[in-house]
Amino acid sequence: MRRLKRQVLVVSLAMLMVVSLLATGCGSGTETTTLSQDDLVEPITIYAATADYDPIRNEFAYLIADEWKKLGFDVKVEALEWNRLNELVTNQQDFDVATIRWAGRAERIDPDHFVFITLHSSQTDPGQYNETGYSSPEYDAVAELQRTTLDPELRREHVFEAQEIATYEQPYSPVVHRRNLEAYNSADWGNVTTMMGEGINSFWNFMSMEPKTERTTYHWGYYSEVATLNPMAANASHDLITLRLIYDRLVRIGPDGKPQLWAAEELNIIDNTTIDVKIREGMKFHDGEPVTADDVKFSFDYMVEAQARYFMGLLKPVESVTVLDQLTVRFKLKEPFAAFIANTLGQVFILPEHIWSEVDPATAVEFQNNEPVGSGPFAFEYWRRDEEMKLTANKDHFNPANMDAIIKLPFASLQGLVMAFESGTVDNALNLEPLTADRLAGKDGVTVVNIEDHGFYYLPYNVRKLPFSDMNVRRALAYAIPKQTIIDALLEGNGTPAYSVIGPMNEYWHNPDVEQILYDLDKAREILEDAGYRWDDNGRIYYPETQ
Repeated sequence: MRRLKRQVLVVSLAMLMVVSLLATGCGSGTETTTLSQDDLVEPITIYAATADYDPIRNEFAYLIADEWKKLGFDVKVEALEWNRLNELVTNQQDFDVATIRWAGRAERIDPDHFVFITLHSSQTDPGQYNETGYSSPEYDAVAELQRTTLDPELRREHVFEAQEIATYEQPYSPVVHRRNLEAYNSADWGNVTTMMGEGINSFWNFMSMEPKTERTTYHWGYYSEVATLNPMAANASHDLITLRLIYDRLVRIGPDGKPQLWAAEELNIIDNTTIDVKIREGMKFHDGEPVTADDVKFSFDYMVEAQARYFMGLLKPVESVTVLDQLTVRFKLKEPFAAFIANTLGQVFILPEHIWSEVDPATAVEFQNNEPVGSGPFAFEYWRRDEEMKLTANKDHFNPANMDAIIKLPFASLQGLVMAFESGTVDNALNLEPLTADRLAGKDGVTVVNIEDHGFYYLPYNVRKLPFSDMNVRRALAYAIPKQTIIDALLEGNGTPAYSVIGPMNEYWHNPDVEQILYDLDKAREILEDAGYRWDDNGRIYYPETQ
């Protein structure tokens, strides 16, 4: 009788265990007695932008955390001020997952930025853009091929293949392409030139905007402060879009998305690896010193020696820069580089040798450069950090702006920026939420623009460590991102799901056949189960058994 009772008790306990596993919705058929606390998957922290800086990015971090918890992961969200977030993710690379936005800047229309700069294994040093640490020989080979292939159609095939690999392996998960809702003071400013991905912050807008009144100084509001004016250290979009007004480049990406000559007056392609560039005669730095071919050579050589964070991937293909005469330099490339004109000549700043030669390249990244001297269309006048910066139009520039000056005003939050716009303190408002955009659009003297963006919100995974070093985990987490909910609930329809590292609005380079990863929790669980992940009675997830 005792043996029968014991057997009944054992059967009852076993049934209760099965019921418990079914009730939690977890379990892969593995008995919980085989689980060890040493195999429990580590907690995950999602670093998010603060609600003041970007409420959308902040809110969807919590939405995603809730979905990942359903898979058994222990997830928490930590909101950080933007410059701190950028420091941890890009510069220190000390993170698990983060909510980041690739700005759709003009220089990123060419696919090299997203295909090579953000994912090639050579770009993983602190401050560079492969912050995930992703390294794949197969991917690297394709990313390198698209760089060295000059035929556009053949290069496109390599770009398409790179997108397929990146989409499958998910070193970072694209989330959504957000349409840029922005407002500007159309009572005082006309001839506004917007651009895909950049909106009213387009470089060309600062050149073209014309005052309609006697006020000729544009008040540029932004929802954070510039982190640095040092081109050697800059890697955040806010810093770079400010610096490009002060410093010239040989080439600029035009409003049509195509490269056009800027400081370069002539560009002669001698062969696939040799390009001669002649700069405009009579150019001067803001301190009156002439701009010469020596300054151009110095700029490229110095950035390599100083290991300028943002530019290293663009400078790697350059073998040498030689001065041919006072206005002409010859670039010799190590191998053909399809994006050289658009991305290297189109982004490297021309530095004054007489100033930067006094700065030791070994410490150039730490140099404050608080009074930058360039040759660009705007000259730096002063900067009172966290209060305002003034840039004065360089009327002696070969392409002078229509305005006289820019007063740049930082705000601690988007809400503060909108309030300043409504009060007339600033002439623009950025990253508007749909309801705010609708309200502002109804005001006299205000124009709201809705601009497509090939940039996107994304989640970088730190693949240097577990569990993100396992592609199965990254793919499962990607399938547990509620992209459509983010679009519908947070963006009120002003966005599209992002699947690939090249957005569909960048039509020529976008691969429409990549795997379309949308929210599918069953698929996410299936991926983990097939990879051998296990769950306990409480639904917590464990690593596969060690073989």
